[in-house]
Amino acid sequence: MQNDARHAALFFITELVAVVCNLLYTWYYLNANPVCYTFGIAGPLIFGVLCYSRKIYAEILLQAVYVAMAAYGWLSLGQGWQEQRWTGATHLILIAAGTLAVIGAGKWLSAKTDARLPYLDSTTTVFGIIGTWAMVNYIHANWLYFIGINALSVVLYTRRKMYLGGLMYVLYFMMAIDGYFRLQWFSL
Repeated sequence: MQNDARHAALFFITELVAVVCNLLYTWYYLNANPVCYTFGIAGPLIFGVLCYSRKIYAEILLQAVYVAMAAYGWLSLGQGWQEQRWTGATHLILIAAGTLAVIGAGKWLSAKTDARLPYLDSTTTVFGIIGTWAMVNYIHANWLYFIGINALSVVLYTRRKMYLGGLMYVLYFMMAIDGYFRLQWFSL
């Protein structure tokens, strides 16, 4: 019993550190501060371990992609922090390809693992990768992807009893709205 309490406390503290790092990444990103990438590497590394322990397997891949994308963003920062745009056709292709990837990944997770929420897990992962690619390439519409992803992630994390993660995604949802509409709720 005491071991369970220690494990729960350690999990909570680890989740809190991951949440703080991840929120700092987005907050600094919203403020165009390159220090964001330090937190964009640390937070997902920690969260990946936590996702494994809660059997949210596709999210582990997403956390690894977040680490790689943060490194890419950091390395490509020399080009400046200039906003870009994708065409509507590009978005449609990405959404169609993403939907097919969600179906395939969800089926695979259902058949090959003990994942608890395979399609929801796959949806947040696939579209999280697309949104993150847009984010590190300074595509303003990344925020639209993240509005949807973050709403779904609140459900995913709270259903897996990762309540701090769920709260983080509530804040991410608000940050995505802020980022897209330039409301400056999280400005320095």
